[in-house]
Amino acid sequence: MWHRFKKPKRFAYTCSHCGQIHEGAPSFAFARPRQTYNIPSEEFENRVYLTSDLCVIDEENFYIRCTLEIPIIGSDDPFVWGIWVTQSQESFNNYVETYNLDQSDKSSFGWLPVDMKVYLDADTPTNIQHLKSEVRWGTAGQRPTVHIHDDEDHPLARDQRDGISWDRAIELAGRMLHSD
Repeated sequence: MWHRFKKPKRFAYTCSHCGQIHEGAPSFAFARPRQTYNIPSEEFENRVYLTSDLCVIDEENFYIRCTLEIPIIGSDDPFVWGIWVTQSQESFNNYVETYNLDQSDKSSFGWLPVDMKVYLDADTPTNIQHLKSEVRWGTAGQRPTVHIHDDEDHPLARDQRDGISWDRAIELAGRMLHSD
């Protein structure tokens, strides 16, 4: 029982790939939704509205940028994903209109397209699953957080729900930092 009194520590590890010490919450973000990469460059400007927080494709697919935290067992620092989540047009517009206000009492449904390569099926890496999620809006100017619905049985959902070990966090960070 003594372990209940141990103070969690800051996440840090020596990378087996590069030998450097990496400290703090591992954090990886995607600059834009994966769906935008399928749009030919000559059509991009006419079909996509994109900022660091918002994306609209063909005036019918709406995305907001959010964070998804995965607890690292024994650490104060979570593993953080900067991801894009779909929104209905109504939720998207409401989010945009109230972005500079405290939105911490609001949330919306969204589909989370799982496109993190460490969570894709190795046999079919282009097969993206969409997980049911709750987007919890934040305080003024703060990015929303994503919470995957409890009924989802996907490795990412389990990691968020149960947390990951220190070794699993090191493995995920190493694969993200040093993959082809």
